[in-house]
Amino acid sequence: MTTVNLYNPELGATELYEEKWLPEKIDIKDEKDVLVVNHYWEDPRGELWGDFNDPMENVRRGFNVYRVRKGYLLPDEIRQLRKQLGLPIRKFADALGISSSALTQIENNHRVQTKYQDVLFRMVRHDPHAFLASLKDTQSTLEPSGDYDVNNHLYAYDSTENLQEFRPNEKRGGFA
Repeated sequence: MTTVNLYNPELGATELYEEKWLPEKIDIKDEKDVLVVNHYWEDPRGELWGDFNDPMENVRRGFNVYRVRKGYLLPDEIRQLRKQLGLPIRKFADALGISSSALTQIENNHRVQTKYQDVLFRMVRHDPHAFLASLKDTQSTLEPSGDYDVNNHLYAYDSTENLQEFRPNEKRGGFA
């Protein structure tokens, strides 16, 4: 049993709170009775409070359980995929045809992606070469945040903003 002195901004007082982890059934989108173990702090009167410093903690916990149940990628997996491609949020979102605010909310676990969005993320993860090639083929103006390596291939934009692949040991424009 963990007890901690915490400041409760709603009460304007510091009190001793006991940490509680409670299984609860919640409804998330189209899923009913999703079992989530939520985190609370119980005050001396027996009232349960969410984390004062992280009020969205239990919401994110529910979102992640929903994603697992649906087989969706988790926010960290989506962020990692985008970073492996070397694309900033706005450019990755534009390439996928979704809004950058939606992608930001998904990556920060403030929103659950739709099934369609998850399919897009999985397609890119399954074949990043095809995704990058499609950017090159459409003469996109996407500019990655830097050079990036996908399966030992270096990609960069040239002076005309065309995506170029530089294979190891190939000399072009200063890349080896």
